Amino acid sequence: MVTSGIHNILIIGPTNSDKNVDLSTALYDTAEILHKLGYKTTIMVENPTSLLSSSDFFDRIVVEKVNGENILAYVDQFHPDAILPTVGDKNALGIISGLNGKISSTKVLGTDYFASLCTFKREMFISKLNENDLPVINFISSDDEDELYDFIRSIGFPIIARRRFSNRHSSGWTNINNLFELDNFMALEDSQNAKIEIERSIRGFSEYSCTVVRDRFDNSALIGTIEDVEPIGIHHLDSNLVSPALSLNDSKLQKLRNLAIKLARVFNIVGVCTVHFAYNHKSGECYITEFIPRLSEETKFLEYATSYPLATVSVELNLGYQLDKLQLDSGNSFNGASEPFMDHITSRFPQWNTTEQRYIGPSKTSDSSIIVSGFSIEEVFNKGALNDKLNDTLNRYEKLHQMDDDQLFEKIIHPTNWMLDVLVEAIRRDFELPVLSEVTGITIPYLVALKNIKDNSALIRDDEIDEDNIEKLVSMGVKGVGYSKLLLDRDDVVTKTVVKSKKSVSVNMDKLHQQNFFVTSGISNDLKFSERNKIVVRSPIITSKRNIMVRQFVLLQLVKSITQNGLEAIIIGREPWSAPLEIRNVAYEIADPHMELQHLNLIHEKQIFKIIDFSKTLSEEDTENNEVFQISTKPIKSLDLKADITMRVIVVSDGKSFTVPSVIFRKMVGDKSYEISSYNKFMSESGKREIREIIENELSEQNQINTYNFDFAYSHDHWMITKISSGMNQDIIRHELASSVHVIDTLVKLILGNNLGKDLSTDEIFENDDTDFLVTINDQKFTTYDEQGILDLLENTIRK
Repeated sequence: MVTSGIHNILIIGPTNSDKNVDLSTALYDTAEILHKLGYKTTIMVENPTSLLSSSDFFDRIVVEKVNGENILAYVDQFHPDAILPTVGDKNALGIISGLNGKISSTKVLGTDYFASLCTFKREMFISKLNENDLPVINFISSDDEDELYDFIRSIGFPIIARRRFSNRHSSGWTNINNLFELDNFMALEDSQNAKIEIERSIRGFSEYSCTVVRDRFDNSALIGTIEDVEPIGIHHLDSNLVSPALSLNDSKLQKLRNLAIKLARVFNIVGVCTVHFAYNHKSGECYITEFIPRLSEETKFLEYATSYPLATVSVELNLGYQLDKLQLDSGNSFNGASEPFMDHITSRFPQWNTTEQRYIGPSKTSDSSIIVSGFSIEEVFNKGALNDKLNDTLNRYEKLHQMDDDQLFEKIIHPTNWMLDVLVEAIRRDFELPVLSEVTGITIPYLVALKNIKDNSALIRDDEIDEDNIEKLVSMGVKGVGYSKLLLDRDDVVTKTVVKSKKSVSVNMDKLHQQNFFVTSGISNDLKFSERNKIVVRSPIITSKRNIMVRQFVLLQLVKSITQNGLEAIIIGREPWSAPLEIRNVAYEIADPHMELQHLNLIHEKQIFKIIDFSKTLSEEDTENNEVFQISTKPIKSLDLKADITMRVIVVSDGKSFTVPSVIFRKMVGDKSYEISSYNKFMSESGKREIREIIENELSEQNQINTYNFDFAYSHDHWMITKISSGMNQDIIRHELASSVHVIDTLVKLILGNNLGKDLSTDEIFENDDTDFLVTINDQKFTTYDEQGILDLLENTIRK
């Protein structure tokens, strides 16, 4: 039975500092299902552009700094029935822990005050686990030296230690292996009121995480496991992640599963919870290191790996639904108690925006990550971490090959982001696998996979590919041989390039209508298209988080528009797109790291209406193909001109006419910058005419459908162009959300053969029907105003 008395829900959104696109898509799924189930929702968010287009589902959007004071003020004014903190970032749990006793009439969904507090207060976390016989690393925080030394004698070396200062800041963890190192650490000068925090070192233990869901009736299910290839001591997001955890046998897996479910019960978590473990395979020691009782990057990764709709399930459990009686929408039931079983492997590999080696350790250094799927560790390594196109592995090989054994061993004991390449080189030099496992903490199965990859590389290098080994090479993800005459001429070959479904195998997963696939090797294709016309969208690897957010937003709007216009969308990416559940039901999503799908002839050419490509540069073949539309940004003109007053304008052109659906105005007032989105309504008639004439002149020789981005600076009483580019740039989210004219939908309609009309007047070119306007101060604080509010702001502050 669903919890009664809940009609209005306040969702705590992500903070402005969080650029996590995974949380944005989880938030979209959450808002959509709440909307379908009939709940009224409000979200408090600092940056509304992080909502993607989920703003359509909210009854109210409050653009304020996300903190306890503003949450409490909203509760006092509007009296929501419940608060949902589990789709924001970690900050949301901190806010909840501070509201205990202040909002007695408002329910907290999913994670209560105590559980939220324990994610921050390690002493409370450890105490609670000890009370319930859950394995945890003992910890001390004290300024009493005798107490500290007594504690160390009880646990022994090695340990890790840090100083915690009165301002809540702390030093980094220091590894201490003996009494001499401890004495040196204790002898360092400290600030007053600093406490020493010490716990046993588990450096070198294997790291695992289990994600479970639990309802208020104590029904639970394990949704997935993740294993860090590298051991504890290297930041989780700098490690190569694999799901499911392959080095756990059944007894070890059941042990971790039971502990994760017990922890969720101990903290009375209703919804989703990810529990991290440290495991020593030699001694059998196992410790819980942390728990995350909310949606996170890991839950989105598992959602992609298993196709289990974690965000949707989590919020329904928060509302009181029973785990085996959930709804994916207002009428489609789903048994969430059926645990997914993966017949494939999904891995996430960290990426750095540099080709040089960088030492890795407890602090995160990577810039982004990519995700690949396959049927073996060798295949996912070849697609991801050891893919030359992504990581320049041939150049790495040449540099490592020049090192002597001592230099190479130094890279093994002091790991860098080249760790897997270093290990392949060590295996090539006949370093023993047990020794490498002992030194690095990496388990034997992954070292064996690296040895297989090394052997395969030797076959290719020495030109020893024959009918006895070619199938093995293809099945391990080695590309470039799959279309060789040797392979194609054999009738008994069983490992050709095919497209397989990513959906997990379980009793209930077949009811999920999700069209997610990946290109791999196998016998037959799982992918069958309908006869409807299609628009294919091709997406490359993107490493910038900001660019990923832009791509996510544009892809979402593209799929919606393509579907609404009666065509099928096919998203082909070198990495998967983390799509909301709604989109996974209507679009084909195919992870294709080597872009092989075009050779498989699965899509009839007559069914492809258009190809939209996000690549920065097109191949010569695509450049000559009129059916390929490049949507990524291409610079046209740039001029270095600074001014206090500027505008950023997006232009949509059908090749003959154009419109200006959105203008972003910016002005410096003293030491503050003010940006007003959808400024069209506040432009003077003379200003509109001047901008129109400039755009007409610049586009006079452009006769193709496209969008253009114009940057203007106001200098000497005139508007001057400072930059022009075609395609979608980073402003598209601001333009799209701020304007009543949907730029991407307009573009799709033009691609399908519509036009903007002839002889448009200036008012028609700049027309939009906006009633709410987004203002940004100093590129950080976002506020919404109505039309009169903008007029007052212009008169009293900006134009004063």
